[in-house]
Amino acid sequence: MDQLLDRIPCGYLTFNDEGVIREVNERFCEMIGCSMEKLAGQSVESVFTPGSGVFYQTHLYPLLKLKNRVEEVYLSMKSASGKKIPVLINALRSEENGVFLNRCIIVQLQRRSEYVNQILQAKKQAEEISKSKEKFLSMMSHELRTPLQVIISLVELLSEELNGDALSDEAEYLGMIKHAGKDLNRLIDDFLNFARLETGYFDVNTEVVVLEESVIRAVMMMLPKAEMKKIKINRREKSDVKVMADPDRLQQILMNLLTNAIKFTDEGGWISISTRTEDAFVYIDVTDTGIGIPSDQQEIIFSPFMQVQTESAGKGSGYGLGLAICRQLAALMEGDLTVQSKPGKGSTFTLSLPLSGSKRTGS
Repeated sequence: MDQLLDRIPCGYLTFNDEGVIREVNERFCEMIGCSMEKLAGQSVESVFTPGSGVFYQTHLYPLLKLKNRVEEVYLSMKSASGKKIPVLINALRSEENGVFLNRCIIVQLQRRSEYVNQILQAKKQAEEISKSKEKFLSMMSHELRTPLQVIISLVELLSEELNGDALSDEAEYLGMIKHAGKDLNRLIDDFLNFARLETGYFDVNTEVVVLEESVIRAVMMMLPKAEMKKIKINRREKSDVKVMADPDRLQQILMNLLTNAIKFTDEGGWISISTRTEDAFVYIDVTDTGIGIPSDQQEIIFSPFMQVQTESAGKGSGYGLGLAICRQLAALMEGDLTVQSKPGKGSTFTLSLPLSGSKRTGS
């Protein structure tokens, strides 16, 4: 039996309940650079580093007594020269002739430290790259938005000067510039928001929000666009529901859903907004009488840079980022964004958010 133990490629050590080493094999002796004669009768704690010795006292040995076995415990042993040796221990406790013995198989992890250092270095590099991306996004936000806002402001000033001649070609051109500038500003916002979500640098600050206030505010802001297409927006019933959400991000989602509903609904159509509660969530349904979405595209539209592909969908502009961003924002607020639709019959987009005071929100 002793010869068999000496031939196995890992260390073997046995100690009793007093912590006295009873038996070791040659591989263990090679591992720590000490002879069998010197190890026999020594305390098992003498082969551990100080930190691992404490772990032996508080975890390894108590677990052995409680469960009669431990599996894959990482500890550090010390060699005769004081070198730290990382090892993995599997141990089994059994009784022989009224005496309990703890038998350990010890595998030396020769390159563990190297791998750990590589992982830590890779993590540090990833964090530095993420910080660089966030810095770049902040710079791009400033460099793109600032001149664009200047252009829009100057156009508005020129439009006011031409107010007495609103039908002139100049007024028409300024209107086109202003419209294009606002579209570009919205596109920049979408790209930057999407980039921040992808890099993980997007803050969502949830708080108690009165849902009705957010809904009414979004409706009032979108009403002029709806009236231009003679589309009615109907708020079916008022609610005093409170949700856990980031008020700015909630407003962003509602505005996007209403914008899409108006964009893809023909003149004379209607849009309705209703709310319902179920379990710990509130569900906000935005329903329209628009062109609808084929069933095979209802999940695709939540992917970035994807839009509905139908003959009647070629209205307006966009890059298919809005719904992708909205779904990610909903998820960050512990909610979701889904759709039900039939081509030619309209669509219902449903935003779910945790109710204030529910166990899920921790309030």
